[in-house]
Amino acid sequence: MGFKRTPRDYKIIAMDLLARREHSRRELISKLKVRGFEGEEVESYLDRLAERGLQSDQRFAESYIRMRVMAGYGPMRVRQELCQKGINESKIAMLFEQMEIDWFAVALAIWQKKYNQLPANDLKLKAKQSRFLQYRGFDFDTIKAVFSHNPDDYADECDGNSFGF
Repeated sequence: MGFKRTPRDYKIIAMDLLARREHSRRELISKLKVRGFEGEEVESYLDRLAERGLQSDQRFAESYIRMRVMAGYGPMRVRQELCQKGINESKIAMLFEQMEIDWFAVALAIWQKKYNQLPANDLKLKAKQSRFLQYRGFDFDTIKAVFSHNPDDYADECDGNSFGF
C-alpha cells in the first residue's frame, strides 16, 4: 500500500533551488516552468525573494564568473553563458571591471596546463592550441600574447590563483 505524493509548492521548490546554489532569475523561472509553475503569482514571488536578498542576479553572476574563471574560461565564453542565463550585458561588463580579472593569466594558466609547449614554427600545433583557447573564450590578442610570452617572466605568476580576485 503506497501513499500519494502531493505536488510541491513552487515556493518550496524555489527556496530548495536557492539553498543549493545561487540561481539567476531566468534560471528559476525556467526550472519552475518545467515543473508546471508559471504566471504572475510566480513572478511576484520571485520579486519578493529578490527584494529580501534571497535571490540576486548580482551574486549569481559574481559566483558564476569566479567559477568559470577558475575552470579556465575566457571573457567571451563567460559573457555568452551569463547572457543565456539572463544577466544583461552592462551588468556583466561592470562585474568584469570590478573583479579586475587578469584574462591573460587565466589564458596562460589553462594553456600551460593543457600544452606547456610553445608551438614555435609548427603551424598545425599553433592552430590547434589557438582553437583550444578560442573555444575557451579568449580573443586573438590574448592568444597572441600567450604564444609570445617569455616563460621566465611569468613563472611566479602562474600558480593557478593569479586571476585578480
